[in-house]
Amino acid sequence: MITKEFPGFPGRGRLTPLPNVFFTSVLPHIEDIAELKATLHVFWAVYQKKGYPRFVTRGELLASDSLVRGLNSGTGAVAVALDRAMAAATRRGTLLHLRLD
Repeated sequence: MITKEFPGFPGRGRLTPLPNVFFTSVLPHIEDIAELKATLHVFWAVYQKKGYPRFVTRGELLASDSLVRGLNSGTGAVAVALDRAMAAATRRGTLLHLRLD
């Protein structure tokens, strides 16, 4: 449901780079909109980071209002949707997953 019309992109602003191969080799195969939203959000979140290594945690993703709104299907199962999306992106090889203890 669109609540208000998007006014368009500003003439100037910060950009988030995406590898060209994302558009040619990954995007055509993504069927789940949650996987697409989560993957794009990870690219954006990682690009905002400074230093090395750059990574984003599950907690950071769940704390992102824009991602949570994008994944909320009205069932309240945002964490489940995120976990499924991240698992799909990891299986695809688009994102890497690392569990730290």
